[in-house]
Amino acid sequence: MDLLDSISLPDNIAEELLSIKKNALMKRLTLSTDTLTKYVKEHEDSSIVPRVKWGMLPEPSEDMAFWKKFYDNVKANFDNHIWTEAFNTPFNFGSRQRVPDDVERDKIHYDLEIDRTRIVMFTPSLSSVFAFVPDKVGFYQEVIEGALDLFEINDHFLTPMTHGGEVYGTASEALRNGDNAVICLGDDVNVFRNGVQYAFDGVNWETQVGTILGAPFHGTKTYFGGMYHVPSGVFDTSLDDTLASMWVYSQNDDMKKGIGMPGVMEREEMDEDVNFMLGLAYNYDPEMPRLQGLKLTQDKADAAVPLPSGRNLELTAKWKEDEAERWYLGYHGTTPTGGTLLDFLEKIKPEDFRGGEVSDLVSQGADAMT
Repeated sequence: MDLLDSISLPDNIAEELLSIKKNALMKRLTLSTDTLTKYVKEHEDSSIVPRVKWGMLPEPSEDMAFWKKFYDNVKANFDNHIWTEAFNTPFNFGSRQRVPDDVERDKIHYDLEIDRTRIVMFTPSLSSVFAFVPDKVGFYQEVIEGALDLFEINDHFLTPMTHGGEVYGTASEALRNGDNAVICLGDDVNVFRNGVQYAFDGVNWETQVGTILGAPFHGTKTYFGGMYHVPSGVFDTSLDDTLASMWVYSQNDDMKKGIGMPGVMEREEMDEDVNFMLGLAYNYDPEMPRLQGLKLTQDKADAAVPLPSGRNLELTAKWKEDEAERWYLGYHGTTPTGGTLLDFLEKIKPEDFRGGEVSDLVSQGADAMT
């Protein structure tokens, strides 16, 4: 805590940044049928409260009275609580598995014992506000640009929230041409200097961000164990994680030399060994980045399988031939048409960036993603 307190935002900077964030969001809040319809469709398999999914709610085109009441409730919570005090309302808690077992070459059968979980925290007012923000990218852009000015960051700074798939092309160019850039999403910070990548990871970021950003930001945090934590399923999870990373970067010029901050922002040398960034490895050929590593689980609501406590479950998967081919080619940086993964990824607009585009491209094919 002493270390975190020593590097946290001064109160005047934190208050000014919160003011930018507040104004950027509140002026964009609006009740729009088109925005609601799109949001509900994108989240139809996700829970809004326990046992109620977005897809179970009334169609916006058929019952705007329901959505008007919903909108008024969300706006009132922001007007009266979010910007002024810790959000003293119970959160919905869940968990998702974190498999500790290593993946071994040529091994296709695994008997997994899950001994780690990751907490998921959400509450409707904080998780659903983007249903009423048509210009989400503009909101991110205004806050990020404000932070760049406040933190006096003059580097070429990119984040998928404002640059979308452009970040993948920038990483390729930085490694090939020696361009300098900083690509950041949440606790993931990649510093490119003169053709070299320094990969950093924020330590226990969901726990430490609340302290780094300071009291003005506690209105969207949860409090337990003596610290303010970033919930995992609210509107500003990625944004506040990114802002904290930006502040630490601005205060630690040694990150440009590959020197991290123990216990706060640490080097990920395994990522650097393969030039890994946001799901792709670039070291084999920066012009043809490829899939790296293997995930045995998916964090997708429609892929979830209930598993009662104390029970065992055998999971199997059967891949269609064309999907298996795309996975195989993805690990070689190419596609069935002979292109590269960059051909698809660079075209992703910021408003369409979700973070799972790489796996979606491989599993569904580029045609299904356009």
